Amino acid sequence: MFESSSIANVLARALDVCALKQAVYSANVANASVDGYQRLEVQVDRQAAAASNDVPEPQVLPTGTAVKLDEEMAAMAQNALRYQTLLGVYERSASLLK
Repeated sequence: MFESSSIANVLARALDVCALKQAVYSANVANASVDGYQRLEVQVDRQAAAASNDVPEPQVLPTGTAVKLDEEMAAMAQNALRYQTLLGVYERSASLLK
């Protein structure tokens, strides 16, 4: 059985990753018209983390491609929805612990 503290830690980490993704998407949109700017992306190596039973560390890496505003805005909206969902789960689990 999972401990409530480990679940809260996983949820908090997932919220942190979503916040980082939102910041990266915002940077991509803000720099879309800058010559030579390469789109950035947050990557999490889940396989390496699973093998070591550790929390995956996100990395912000350039993709080598230009920013497509419509795709970036869609990714931002999807990420915002994921963040809101995770936040709701976090709040519900915290209220259950009380």
